[in-house]
Amino acid sequence: MKRVRTRATAVALIIAVAVGLTGFYVARYALHGGEWVAFTSNGDAYTAGKLKAGRIVDRNGETLYSVTEGRGSYSEDKLTRTALLHSLGDRAGNIGTGAIYKYADRILGYDPVNGIYSLNGEGGTLEMSLDADVCREAYSALDGRSGAVAVINYVTGEVLCAVSTPSFDPEDPPEIAPDDTSGVYMNRALSAAYTPGSVFKVVTLAAALENIEDIENRELHCDGTYDVGGGQVTCPKAHGDMKIEDALANSCNCVFGALAVELGGETIAKYAEKYGLLERMEIDGILSAAGKFDIAAEGSLNLAWSGVGQYNDLVTPIAMARLMGTIGNSGREVKLTQIKSGPELGRDYERAMMASTAGKIDKMLDYCVAHTYGDENFPGLELRAKSGTAQVGDGKSNAWFAGYLADPEHPYAFAVCIEKGGGGAAVAGPVANRVLQAAVK
Repeated sequence: MKRVRTRATAVALIIAVAVGLTGFYVARYALHGGEWVAFTSNGDAYTAGKLKAGRIVDRNGETLYSVTEGRGSYSEDKLTRTALLHSLGDRAGNIGTGAIYKYADRILGYDPVNGIYSLNGEGGTLEMSLDADVCREAYSALDGRSGAVAVINYVTGEVLCAVSTPSFDPEDPPEIAPDDTSGVYMNRALSAAYTPGSVFKVVTLAAALENIEDIENRELHCDGTYDVGGGQVTCPKAHGDMKIEDALANSCNCVFGALAVELGGETIAKYAEKYGLLERMEIDGILSAAGKFDIAAEGSLNLAWSGVGQYNDLVTPIAMARLMGTIGNSGREVKLTQIKSGPELGRDYERAMMASTAGKIDKMLDYCVAHTYGDENFPGLELRAKSGTAQVGDGKSNAWFAGYLADPEHPYAFAVCIEKGGGGAAVAGPVANRVLQAAVK
């Protein structure tokens, strides 16, 4: 009897180990099966390191890239190829955000049950959330200037546009020197962190609304300069007495510098982190660049400038677009995706901002457009926006314009950044208008 019990225990142990190993394999397969299938040494999926079949389409079904008998082809339209280069990738695989390499399993048509063998060699179809019309308009509007345009749906989380310049035609790639500094392979919408300038004031504003008692009724003053920490924060002119909404509309550095000193660097850093500006955002397996906010010494000039979006502040366009979308979405932050997956996509919201705070900022951003940028410059758009002219040295400024549409039928948030472009509203504002007009068509 003792021998029988010993054997039964051994058999039970073997079965338990077998079940455990099987479960481990199934879990690994569920998580990584697509990666295994898409490995370039898989002869059923690749020929000479190239995908055998499949295609990529935009949200409206327009073919952006297709593979036939191992030969990959981009759109027949040069503008489309160039505008979508950083989202699709180049043939050599130099662009790390390219869908051709990142989503190879989806292009092949892999699914965990059938693998890739049920497709008769035709491959699958990867439906991206990108809108080719909007991307083409964004590339044309940038007009050869280095920069980025990001547009998202702040309800579903879908990325409609992530255009980066400089770019090139992947069907006719240029010779790029090893010491080239243009960053042509970089997807600036996701992978470039810029000095944000005054678009960052929405973070300082949110912190002030939630931490400074009765800030909305306080009388604020600007003489054109604010003396702090042995130096000065300056404004283009003296704005005089005003309320907080006028300080935002006037983009008053003196007021926001003083608010930053009153709040303290740790408080502003907490809000920048909470709103996702400092993290490496994950979008369908692609990581964006991280932002930056250095906590300067209390009462210092650097602290004042950090609240204005200067000092060492850095933000990516995609993160700024998401923050603007969070405001438009009553404080609910959505997970971003470049894959079109249906109407329920992105409904798992995370509360990033108090709804009451988002509502107050919404009214102030509406005020900015009406009283500073001009509704007539954005015809037909329910626009909420903030500009930024971010000083980057040598008398140069990055031009920013970021915001969203308060339009339930077109819940789009955006960020435009043009490197060393000049004034935010004057330079980046018209780009935003062109792109948004295309998006709402």
